[in-house]
Amino acid sequence: MLHRIVLCFWIVLPAALMGCEPSSPSTESAGAGASGTEPSAPTPTSTLTAETVESPQTKGNAKLGLERFEHDFGEIWDLEKQETTFGFENKGEGPLIIEEVKASCGCTTPTLTKTTYLPGEKGTLEIAFAPKGNGRQTKTLTVRCNDPERPVTILKISSTIKPFVKPDPLYLRYEEVSKGESKTLTVDLQCVDPNFEILDFGIRGTAARYFKVEQDSFRPTQLSVTFLGNAPWGPHYGNVFVKTRGVLPSGTPVEKEIQCTASVTVLGSIRPSDTMFRVGATAPKKPFQKQITLTADKPFSILSASITGARRDGPTMSLNFAPASGDGNVWQVQLTGDPGDYLGALSALAVIETDLPDESQLKFRIAGMVRELGK
Repeated sequence: MLHRIVLCFWIVLPAALMGCEPSSPSTESAGAGASGTEPSAPTPTSTLTAETVESPQTKGNAKLGLERFEHDFGEIWDLEKQETTFGFENKGEGPLIIEEVKASCGCTTPTLTKTTYLPGEKGTLEIAFAPKGNGRQTKTLTVRCNDPERPVTILKISSTIKPFVKPDPLYLRYEEVSKGESKTLTVDLQCVDPNFEILDFGIRGTAARYFKVEQDSFRPTQLSVTFLGNAPWGPHYGNVFVKTRGVLPSGTPVEKEIQCTASVTVLGSIRPSDTMFRVGATAPKKPFQKQITLTADKPFSILSASITGARRDGPTMSLNFAPASGDGNVWQVQLTGDPGDYLGALSALAVIETDLPDESQLKFRIAGMVRELGK
């Protein structure tokens, strides 16, 4: 009797701000037509797992036999999705269960029709790769199964990506600016088609209202991105987008949208030692601590500190604060947390209330990744 295998897909973001963007892995139900499951909140990696598996009675050990471990797409444009497959066979005497397939990046999406394979049964792991960025890239897929001799297998896909059009620079870093200060940076667009057109441009994100994007009238391939100086205290991010149209060297017409990130930190009387709590990579059940020091040019007090936007099933976290100087000009805020058994992206927002009218609320991102270190 065939059993329905329930596959759970999710995408584990940071970052980043660079290269790859999270994508939703597709899934097909075994023995039925194509169907999709909606992904949960975006995260930096693409993962396929077997959430519920009804396995036949075990008579021996499974053995994962793969036809190959690497695939090279060669030189490709960043215009179309690339696809490949990894064939495999259960060469053991017991049922093979593919427990998880995790991609190192959201631009790589794995698909399996089912997760349990009887002895001698063959299967195919389908891989879809959305090329982004520039130059040589290698992505990995971690396959976990019940093969006692090879419980973890690493597959690799490689390519050399040629961008049709790219922004220079890729990141617009305004660094630190004072409250009320405006600043302009420029982006040059480099395209393989010297006669390409700019169809549209602008900026997206919650901080879009703090920026203005204009096309240079004398250099149409250059955009001016101005931070207007109207943002409150703290870090702000926006995504500048440009929609273009041109022709490949082969004569094929293409349309391509590119993006670059604009980041700025607005400071006033209070200046932090860092603009975010950078937890970095940490392991499950390993408590962590991070500290930020706030220094002002006059005495102030922290009234409260809280955390919002944290996952309910994520690490437990709390904030503590205390003055670090006798005159009240310096305060320390400490983040403590315990991941427990959680695995995945760590993301939340620390909100600090002060008694300074113009800087009554300070916000700091909390970012990191909980994973099995060394794997």
